[in-house]
Amino acid sequence: MVRLSRLPAFSDLVDKVEADEQFFMWIESNTPELAVPYLWSEEKQSTVIGQAVHQLLLIQAFRPDRLLAMSHIFVSMVLGETFMNIIEQPLDLANIVDSEVKPSTPVLMCSVPGYDASGLVRDLAAEENKQITSISIGSAEGFNKADRDINTAVKSGRWVMLENVHLAPGWLMQLEKKLHSMQPHASFRLFLTMEINPKVPVNLLRAGRIFVFEPPPGVKANMLRTFSSIPVARMCKAPNERARLYFPAGLKYEFGESDLRSACDTVDTWLDDTAKGRQNIAPDKIPWAALKTLMALSIYGSFDSEFKLALKVDGHKDIKMPDGIRREEFMHWVEMLPDTQTPSWLGLPSNAEKVLLTTQGTDMMGKMLKMQMLEDEDDLAYETEKKERTSSTSDAQPAWMRTLHTTACNWLQLMPQTVNPLKRTVENIKDPLFRFFEREVKMGGKMLQEVRQDLSDVVQVCVGKKKQTNYLRTLISDLVKGILPRSWCRYTVPAAMTVIQWVADFSERIKQLQQISQGAASGGAKELKNIHVCLGSLFVPEAYITATRQYVAQANSWSLEELCLEVNVTTAQGATLDACSFGIKGLKLQGATCANNKLSLSTSISTELPLTQLRWIKQSSAEKRHMVTLPVYLNFTRSDLIFTVDFDIATKEDPHSFYERGVAVLCTE
Repeated sequence: MVRLSRLPAFSDLVDKVEADEQFFMWIESNTPELAVPYLWSEEKQSTVIGQAVHQLLLIQAFRPDRLLAMSHIFVSMVLGETFMNIIEQPLDLANIVDSEVKPSTPVLMCSVPGYDASGLVRDLAAEENKQITSISIGSAEGFNKADRDINTAVKSGRWVMLENVHLAPGWLMQLEKKLHSMQPHASFRLFLTMEINPKVPVNLLRAGRIFVFEPPPGVKANMLRTFSSIPVARMCKAPNERARLYFPAGLKYEFGESDLRSACDTVDTWLDDTAKGRQNIAPDKIPWAALKTLMALSIYGSFDSEFKLALKVDGHKDIKMPDGIRREEFMHWVEMLPDTQTPSWLGLPSNAEKVLLTTQGTDMMGKMLKMQMLEDEDDLAYETEKKERTSSTSDAQPAWMRTLHTTACNWLQLMPQTVNPLKRTVENIKDPLFRFFEREVKMGGKMLQEVRQDLSDVVQVCVGKKKQTNYLRTLISDLVKGILPRSWCRYTVPAAMTVIQWVADFSERIKQLQQISQGAASGGAKELKNIHVCLGSLFVPEAYITATRQYVAQANSWSLEELCLEVNVTTAQGATLDACSFGIKGLKLQGATCANNKLSLSTSISTELPLTQLRWIKQSSAEKRHMVTLPVYLNFTRSDLIFTVDFDIATKEDPHSFYERGVAVLCTE
């Protein structure tokens, strides 16, 4: 809210929030995007689109979990209400490839990770009775085979499909040049399947016909696409019980188009074998047990032999398929489902989706930041080539270079200048904590020097005082695209982090190291133990936990194996630490709250733990308390486990509920 109030239109946002009696009711509603309060100021009334932008900013500030839903409303206002429905229409790929795509135009099948579009191409080739050659890209052998098969297919008119081409962006530049020089057969088509990747050559994207595939959002959209893709013959030959088998697909495990085709083929094979050539078959003769087992264990991928359909609408009404066998009846039933699917459909709490939606909203904002840095992409792509072709006398910088110059200068101002190294002595080198912080400060100082040097070189290139090298050319290309340069990737960060987010995060890490260095300089190595550390701002946080364990074991002459970790959450920021305790700040608790050092389940997305004391104690055979073991993850992706901790829980709480809800501790969001 503070950041939003810096905009002129929201300068009095705090006062309006305090004056609005209905604000807290709105912020706790299930669909706040449908009734956003008027909390901004404007000299003259803005258009509908302008109001939608203000509403989008308010939702992003107060309810980030509903940002995607508000974005859909915004897109509908700008492009029309029917625009979002276009994605639900089936793609007529055969007509496009046959009549709209030229032989020299590659067809780019782009998809999100986990979605494979190659099956669509194979099905299309089978329907059109076309011979197709498929090559997986990623090795030198694959490159040579692709070149040979393309040269042959160009003459014979075969189809060629190159899979996973995003793994070889360098080779794609050679392919793009090759496409310009060849004169293909009229029936030749080249298909490229890839994950969406910013390193794919821009010229290839411009030269090709692009199709983007992603799983439809929500149960309703998934079922609409599923029933649209199943041929009428298959829908008519199976009763409604077979369709019930498809219904859970994709809700619990990944279930793609290839799995759906496999499910259909399996049902067809068993029904044809049972029917023995007859057109009709009695329902009691259908091998339900075999079909159920195959769907649940082999195709669907569940480890439970029971194929559970415990799906409810709003937590009280079972989802029931219609009693019919025609496609129209199933399509009508799907269309009558509610547009908003809550987690209660799966028997989960209604707020279970907030964490997921908040993460997706954050990811969308990161992509928007990348788009903002690429607004002059055309200028970037052609400026160098244009300068080589023409001898312009103008010294004006291109727009992307001016933007990069300003950005690099701002980043240099944001970052600290230096980090003073810790002073090593014969005594403090024996301290495990000192050795850990010495490595951290040394690594941070070296990275700071290199990053600042890179940014200074970029500024010099932008003002024309330094010539570009291959390294600087790659660095500038990554920075303009919002990609984190590979030379800066020295520690673990979320894969989707933009370079803007990385610079801000790196600056905070360096500032913490400065505080540690100052503390060691003023109080000596013993002062390092009393510093409250932000675990998520360390380069190797798991090493800090190990160092604290070694410190306690060394100070008390205990064995490492007989130590266990005890957690105490206190609200007092100035709480004193005993000889075996260490202060951690900035931890986030997702799905629960902590009061009186005991956890309780909560409807809030996350709460910040004010100060967490980690205390190493000797293991004892005392009676086990009412506790739950929670994972501590590095960040919101939950892909890097740092360690686990045991928390006391309230007497009324069931430990199993914490695991079911996915309660966890995050070092940083």
